[in-house]
Amino acid sequence: MFKISEFSKLSQVPAKTIRYYDQLDLLKPAYTDQQSGYRYYSSEQLLHLHRILAFKDLGFTLEQIKQLLNDNVSPAEIRGMFRLKQAEVQSLIQAEMERLWRIEARLKQIERGGDGMPRHEVLVKRIGPLRVVSVEEATSRAAIPDLFREMDEYLTWNGLPQPVSHMVVWHSCLECELNINLEVACQVSHQLPASSRFKTKVLPEMTVAAVTHLSRPDSDSPISMDLGSWIEMNGYQISPEMPSREIYVSPNEDSEPMYVTESQMPIVRAGS
Repeated sequence: MFKISEFSKLSQVPAKTIRYYDQLDLLKPAYTDQQSGYRYYSSEQLLHLHRILAFKDLGFTLEQIKQLLNDNVSPAEIRGMFRLKQAEVQSLIQAEMERLWRIEARLKQIERGGDGMPRHEVLVKRIGPLRVVSVEEATSRAAIPDLFREMDEYLTWNGLPQPVSHMVVWHSCLECELNINLEVACQVSHQLPASSRFKTKVLPEMTVAAVTHLSRPDSDSPISMDLGSWIEMNGYQISPEMPSREIYVSPNEDSEPMYVTESQMPIVRAGS
């Protein structure tokens, strides 16, 4: 048997909290000395205490926990609750990380100032027709790395080597808010077997304003300022028919998960 101070050290739970649980009939002492009033706890009660703490982490109130303990919820049921809570917390963390990356990208745009001068070299390139295998989805930037992995698995399944680069084709979506119609694609040399999810197609040729930079596929990049300034200054306009593309080469070894990226904006001569 352990005094409450010893039980507190064992469990790393403050003695004040343990006393409060006693008052609520959540965790009664194994024995109370009638003369001194000292509370004593057994090592077996550590499991009971950890159950209380587990339910607290799941977001239950102390009254709800009391009911759950009276209902003798099984370890398997508690484990299932924790897995659900774990998935919920991971989703919240991912959402907050995405928001942080967006804030950082916007901050970089603001810190650059308003002189309108491009920071990266912009090149005009003629891109010929490309045979690709692609998967199209209405989703957010955060899903792109998972789509890359899904594409790699599909290519491996079809006996093809890992791709040198991945392409993201951005389709217009005027009504989209959080999600946008995008397409993840990889260049292939031949037609692949038909699939309900993947399709082999030929992307049309186009003229693009291209910028090479470092970016992460799951976060916005401030490179649009360079492209926009260059297009305005050089007598071009964005092609209304062609979607923009981003080519992601292997991750940069010094700053992973940053990728060496080529952003391609389809252009035509202004007034054409």
